[in-house]
Amino acid sequence: MKSLSLLLALLVGSSCMGTIGEPERTAASPDDAGNSAPDAAAADAGAMGRDAGALSDGGASRTDAGTDAGVDAGTADGCERLGCSPLATCSPAQPACRCRPGFTGDGFTCTPQPAGSPGARTQTEVCDAFREGYRSRVSGADFIAGATSCDVGTLTRAALDDALARLNFHRWLVGAGPVVDSASENGFAQHCAVISAWNPAGPQAHFPPATSTCYSADGAAGAASSNIAWGSQNAADAVDQWMIDYGNDTTFGHRRWFLYPALNPVGIGFFRGGNNYGSASCATVFGASNTGPSPEWFAYPPDGFSPVSITQWTWSVHGSIPQAGATATVTRASDGAVLPVNVNVMVGSYGRLLAVTLVRQGWNPVAGEAYHVVLDGPQGPRRSWTVRPSACP
Repeated sequence: MKSLSLLLALLVGSSCMGTIGEPERTAASPDDAGNSAPDAAAADAGAMGRDAGALSDGGASRTDAGTDAGVDAGTADGCERLGCSPLATCSPAQPACRCRPGFTGDGFTCTPQPAGSPGARTQTEVCDAFREGYRSRVSGADFIAGATSCDVGTLTRAALDDALARLNFHRWLVGAGPVVDSASENGFAQHCAVISAWNPAGPQAHFPPATSTCYSADGAAGAASSNIAWGSQNAADAVDQWMIDYGNDTTFGHRRWFLYPALNPVGIGFFRGGNNYGSASCATVFGASNTGPSPEWFAYPPDGFSPVSITQWTWSVHGSIPQAGATATVTRASDGAVLPVNVNVMVGSYGRLLAVTLVRQGWNPVAGEAYHVVLDGPQGPRRSWTVRPSACP
């Protein structure tokens, strides 16, 4: 069991902040700051401004200037001559085309790995995907510091791929298509991470003033469209902070952005150091160009098999679902026991989908069991599914 560490995450367009744990950890989850800042509607407006070329809060121009940190280095020499697929990466040190996490092929042709129907997957398929999503691709340093304290440094390609693999596993689990990173989005996220690392954590992190330590226009632009977290060990672990989303009990906005089916591309930023919690992470989440599956609704964990550690996180349901007045019944298959849960309707339009959470009351899923869930209510269609926790070796 890993030792408990303090991890903080901040929601895009929200002041929700709280302690967060990594997989297989336990932690209290107080809501430190409430939910008084602008909601997702304001955040969406910020995204539109940045996509149009300027942010309303500072006029930060969306250019590629200064966005070369933490991007794929496979653009020189042998890699250029190879002509890799845009969905592949290449390292000049050992030129070879490799499909990005979540995609399959020979590096010259890469296609999304089929999401399929979560309920139709075998336990072996789910556990294999879990291991792939959580295995480390990093050999050596994941983050290379720059020459000065405000230098954004470099997040290595392997570290980026680790974070993408982690995120794409969670998306695959619910039946959504994989995402990729982009050079420009990585640049915005990396500059966001530097500002976040050197300035106080809190709601203001999304809108850093020009007087902030290590301020840059690209950093401010990235902060306005990113999930932000502090204290994670690396970029991949920050993904789990946002998926667990401790302390954001009224919104679960981090998870909702990451599981939005149309999300793509994303930017991944990570900075080790600073004066707050030892690291800061940013992930831009306003891209909406994914052409993969778009389920009418989905649950997390979904119908079918899921790793038991993930089924012990808070459950959520997204999309076309009952909202006001919704109730949930969870029945344990082995003995027919009805297990108590509270249904909480999530506020805001984070991830652009309606959502509720199912908060278990005094029980935890165990491997080898099956839990049949029915979500019903006076508004919205009735939904049902069965969660099957698996002890993936």
